Amino acid sequence: MHPPARFVFSVALLFVSSARVNAQSNRIDRVTPLAPDLAAYGSHALGVRTIQVTDKNRPDILNTKDGTKASRYDRTLTLEVWYPAILAAGQAQSGDYEGVVTRDPKVVVTLRGRAVRDANPEKVVGGFPLVIISHGYPGSRYLLSHLAENLASKGFVVVSIQHPDSGYDDMKAFASTLYNRPFDQLFVLNEMDRLGRKSSGSFLEGLVDASHTGMVGYSMGGYGLVNVIGGGFSMAASKLPGVPPNGML
Repeated sequence: MHPPARFVFSVALLFVSSARVNAQSNRIDRVTPLAPDLAAYGSHALGVRTIQVTDKNRPDILNTKDGTKASRYDRTLTLEVWYPAILAAGQAQSGDYEGVVTRDPKVVVTLRGRAVRDANPEKVVGGFPLVIISHGYPGSRYLLSHLAENLASKGFVVVSIQHPDSGYDDMKAFASTLYNRPFDQLFVLNEMDRLGRKSSGSFLEGLVDASHTGMVGYSMGGYGLVNVIGGGFSMAASKLPGVPPNGML
C-alpha cells in the first residue's frame, strides 16, 4: 500500500528545506559521527591570518612570446595561514571567512569555522611543523579550509596559497599555471622558512618549523607537488600546444 501523496510531498519538502538551511550555514568545521577517529579536531585553539609574499623578477609567461626574451614581473601571492593560538578566557572558538569567491565568480559567500582572525599565536620550543596547501585550476585558497583548520588544531601551521592566474575569478591561460605552480610552492616554502626565523619581525617568528614540511596538492596543486619533489617533463611535453614559450616548461 502506497502512502498518501500528500505525506510523500511533505517529507520531500521537509528534506529540501533542511538541506537549504544546512547549505546556507556554510560551516567548514562539521565532523560527521561516521568519520574515522583521526577526523576529529585536535586540542589546539585556532588562529588565522592573511598575508602576502612577493617573488620578485619571476618570468612573465603570459607576456612572453616564442623567440623573444622573457618578460619579468613581481608575482605576489596571497596566503591564508592557520596556526595554533592562545585565546582569552571565555573567547569563542569561531570566526568567519568573508568574501569567498566560488566556482561561479558571481557568487560570493561567507564561510564559518573555528579559527579566530588575528588571534595570538601559541609558541612552543622549535615551532610547529608546516603544511602547504595548493589548490586546483581554477580554485581558491579557501577550497580546503576545512582541512586546514583541522590540521592546525592538531599542532600544525598550515598555509594555503592563492595562485594568481588560477583562481575562480582570475583564471588565465593554462601556460601560466603549468609554469608557475611548482615555483609558487617552492617560493612559499622558502618564505615560510624565512618568516619563521629569529628577528624576521613576522608573527610567524618562532611559530613555524619549515624544516618539517608536508604538502597537500589538489589537482594542479598535485601536479606542482610532483614537479617539486623531482618529477620532470619530457622534451615532447615542452613542445605541446598551449605550453609556456621558448621551451620553458
